[in-house]
Amino acid sequence: MAPPAPPTFSESVRRVLAARERIAAQSSALQRASVLLALFATAPRQEPHLWLLRRSEGVRTHRGQVALPGGKREPTDADFLATALRESHEEIGLAPSEVDVLGVLDDRQTITGYLITPYVGWIAKPFSPQPLAAEVARVFSAPLASFAEEPRRTFIPWQGGEREVLSYEVEGELVWGATASILRHFVELITPSLARYPQ
Repeated sequence: MAPPAPPTFSESVRRVLAARERIAAQSSALQRASVLLALFATAPRQEPHLWLLRRSEGVRTHRGQVALPGGKREPTDADFLATALRESHEEIGLAPSEVDVLGVLDDRQTITGYLITPYVGWIAKPFSPQPLAAEVARVFSAPLASFAEEPRRTFIPWQGGEREVLSYEVEGELVWGATASILRHFVELITPSLARYPQ
């Protein structure tokens, strides 16, 4: 009898997330939001990538920053997952029906007063982003392995001065703040699976 096939990358991630108890924060003082780590595989190596976006300069908060698709929860959203899927559809044109939700990560607090719930999803079918021009300046993909490297320390302009942050330079963009923290944490959780790229 042939040995069973190894799990795919997406199934490995699903198992890792299902096996752990995530940290869910509770705070009435913070604005609740959620984001989506929209993962997919690229040919020919089937290396895991994910979609990121750079916010336009015209948005009210986080202007010009690289982020995961997502945003603040609206009263009409059934739950935080619904928020992440709705915002991903609005911002980059990713239909909720195309997302296989693999699990959820620990909540993250931002220095701008948000409490973010990050969801992980797998995109199996080909997808061409359709950015919302009013809010999104650029949509781009990046290898997930980019966030397995040690982050560098960067100084950014902040409230009339400078603030030191941990960051990554990916595809010509600077990724820092909650986005960098979420991605670094996710890669640390699934590093054995990431090293194999099985599909």
